[in-house]
Amino acid sequence: MATSSNTQAPAANPLDQLRDIHLPEAISWWPPAPGWWILALAGSALTVWLLRWLYRRYNAKHYRRQALAQLRELQAGSDSQEQLRALFVLLKQTANCAYPNRQPSAMAIEPFVEFLHFSCDKSVFNQPTSELQTLLYAEQSSAQSQDLDALFDDARVWIQNHMVEDKLELGVPC
Repeated sequence: MATSSNTQAPAANPLDQLRDIHLPEAISWWPPAPGWWILALAGSALTVWLLRWLYRRYNAKHYRRQALAQLRELQAGSDSQEQLRALFVLLKQTANCAYPNRQPSAMAIEPFVEFLHFSCDKSVFNQPTSELQTLLYAEQSSAQSQDLDALFDDARVWIQNHMVEDKLELGVPC
């Protein structure tokens, strides 16, 4: 029997039975986790909302861009009486676009100028209305050309900076 114990196979090294570490498969980039889907949908919705808001804002100011272009054309004219009349026509058209419920084109010159002054954050049309009426109906002089330039500047400032209708106070006399 002594020989039988010698004939047994020697015990194998236990470290030889270990295998290399088995790594899992690499994580694929597709399909993304649910959180990424939610983030993509939220980002898409935000982008659509932002583009729609920008488009509406751009279109809401279209009448201002048109009025400023017409104002530049008017200022290039030579007849100051005709320029002044056309300026007030342009201002009334612009005011009608900005304030359709108030009907500013139906106003006489004095209340209309007061309305323009009230509806802008900036200080515009500070001249007395008697001077404006003198400019409208008097003969052309060199002093009037300076007043006309000031009126064009006031008109430009008003077109660029007048408040939208919902920001005006409700107690405005029309």
